[in-house]
Amino acid sequence: MTQTETGNRYVPARPKGRKFLTLFAVCVSVFMLPLDYTVVAVALHDIQTSLNGSYSDLQWVVNGYTLTFAAFMLAGGGLADLFGRRRIFSLGLLVFATSSLGCGLAPTAMILNIARAAQGMGAALLFSAAVPLLVQEFTHPGERARAFGIFGAVVGIGAGLGPFIGGIIVSLAGWRMAFLVNVPVSLVVALVTFAGVSESRDPAAKSVDWWGTLTFTSANFFLIYALIAGNEAGWGSAAITGSLTISVALFAVFAKIELAHSYPMFDLQLLRRPEFIGVSIPPLVLSISFWGVFLFAPLYFQTSLGYSPLQAGLAALPFAVPLFFMGPVGGWLAVRMSSAHLLAVGQALVGIGSLLLLVATKDSGWSGFLFGAAVSGIGCGLINGEMTNAAMSIVPPERSGMASGINGTMRQIGVSLGFAGLGAILAYATRDALSESLATFALPANQLAGASADIVKGDIVAAASRLPASVQIAFPATARAALFHGFMTIAFVAGVVGLAGALATLLLLRKPTRPS
Repeated sequence: MTQTETGNRYVPARPKGRKFLTLFAVCVSVFMLPLDYTVVAVALHDIQTSLNGSYSDLQWVVNGYTLTFAAFMLAGGGLADLFGRRRIFSLGLLVFATSSLGCGLAPTAMILNIARAAQGMGAALLFSAAVPLLVQEFTHPGERARAFGIFGAVVGIGAGLGPFIGGIIVSLAGWRMAFLVNVPVSLVVALVTFAGVSESRDPAAKSVDWWGTLTFTSANFFLIYALIAGNEAGWGSAAITGSLTISVALFAVFAKIELAHSYPMFDLQLLRRPEFIGVSIPPLVLSISFWGVFLFAPLYFQTSLGYSPLQAGLAALPFAVPLFFMGPVGGWLAVRMSSAHLLAVGQALVGIGSLLLLVATKDSGWSGFLFGAAVSGIGCGLINGEMTNAAMSIVPPERSGMASGINGTMRQIGVSLGFAGLGAILAYATRDALSESLATFALPANQLAGASADIVKGDIVAAASRLPASVQIAFPATARAALFHGFMTIAFVAGVVGLAGALATLLLLRKPTRPS
């Protein structure tokens, strides 16, 4: 068997056919995972009509998946290192496919939400094992960078095209097909996995870190729950403060357990390494600066500009399309410049793109946001794969499952933090603009708060119904202007976060992070 040199190590060269099959299996599977998060957004109305679900039920169709996806990510990485990456990948695929079938056939909203939670668990196992499969198969730095460039493009386009693809599926085949389509796709991926993907594990792993798994998963669960429910329940409410307190306490217990464990699921010694902090920043920054703005853009287009769901999905394409084209470009650049510079450039472009959104006016159509959205999408696409590749390069290959779990957890926490944090800023800024516009009417504070909350949810009609008849005639124009102010505010915050992340990455990643 021929040998391939990677730094000072020699590893067996992998057959090209098996590399292709591994890349195919990983990319098709990870395409489904973010797609299943964003595709549901355009199906919620039909789900409510079909299952007669409450507003809370609809929230958990989205949040149940996100919550378990984030909570079980690190546990999935540890299990992959111990029991085998292909085995856990296959298990995740089975859970994801079975729960997708359950979602598509669900007779009630409660069963749908239970199936969605199971789907998130399967997605966590699948994603955390998928990345180590690429690490094991693509051993040469150049090949690995290109593979992760393709991987990043697929993840990005899966999330970015979710609303658009969802609109097509729901329009042509109904909301149930948005879930059922995962079943045959999963079957194809399973056949490819068994035929061409090889097994690997960490030979040093001897047992499951059960207490670490329990405490971290529980801590993450309470944290993500608080971030998801904070805007609705109120950040000072007993439920949210209690969840955050429990989360902090469990994280402290988790840290104590990990420091004493001979084979921790999260090696806390990594926190002493500036490069680890450096590669952990981009997933958080992109989740806030890019995905946070992207998730609110369709709502703005529908509520303020009056677009249909499909039109809003089309209007969001300038954010999404560059993700596909720039992934391979990022892989090409990754072998020609250091991770520090590439990751910094990507975050800076996301920040600049967010700031360029500010050139739009309240009367601008989608074209007013075109240039800023495209620049932001280019920045995200450049580094969507490299930030995972860089995270894998700072740990030994045998612990790639742990690194994948950490990186994936950062992504999911960032998405929840971005959606919750920017959502709170959007609500506050919209309410502030609304109260200023309606100041002459001396409306009660509770009416303004309720009206602004309805506007941020995209329901101007409900917002108007809270106000006196004398205000309602001119209210729609006032509401759209207030929402525009709120959206511009989160675009500015996203821009600052992106530029700050670029600077922090440059300072922390002084040494190039490349597989050795």
